[in-house]
Amino acid sequence: MVIKLIGLDLKKTLDKNALLMAFFGLVFTYLSSFSLEEGLSISRLMGIEGLAFLFLIFALEFSKASLQEDKAKKKIEFVLANGLGIKFLVIKYFGAIYLSSLITLLPAILLFSFKTRISVLEIFNFLLTSGLYTNFLILKILNTVNMNKMAGIQNKIILLGILILMVSINIYIFTSMIKLYLISKFLILITINIFVALRTNKERIGVTYF
Repeated sequence: MVIKLIGLDLKKTLDKNALLMAFFGLVFTYLSSFSLEEGLSISRLMGIEGLAFLFLIFALEFSKASLQEDKAKKKIEFVLANGLGIKFLVIKYFGAIYLSSLITLLPAILLFSFKTRISVLEIFNFLLTSGLYTNFLILKILNTVNMNKMAGIQNKIILLGILILMVSINIYIFTSMIKLYLISKFLILITINIFVALRTNKERIGVTYF
């Protein structure tokens, strides 16, 4: 059932707008790739972080036609009233938003991989980072009561992504250790996901107003 619903959301989100987003993502990656050095791992790492941040922007856009729309139309309340749980909602929207963003960004990812020769671990870093961002985005929107504040929440999520990147970069600058950079980034992302998840409940999700 959940796979079918994810498929329906993908059909709705992957439209002409997604093609335009894919084009701009490809252009952005092509232009930024000139400043990257193939042999320098930190340079590639910054490029991957740029892709992850672009992924977050795409995820925010795709959430409008899926999660935000369903919440505004109170479809989520109907789902909860029929006995389906929070886990079902998170899996459904994670699958739809994550896959939509990944498919749209795929041309840019392939170009970046070809230009910089990134490793499997670096690809895993991107997938995990984008996954944690997507999960946080979904939980944050599910917990939004006043839909009039959605635009402000989107801006805060983008700002959060910038702050996490700045903190992690500064840790690398002071320590020159890429491992410590990655550990700090993932610890921050996992912590904020756990914090929002602990506050998530059916009563909060089910209440929506404008």
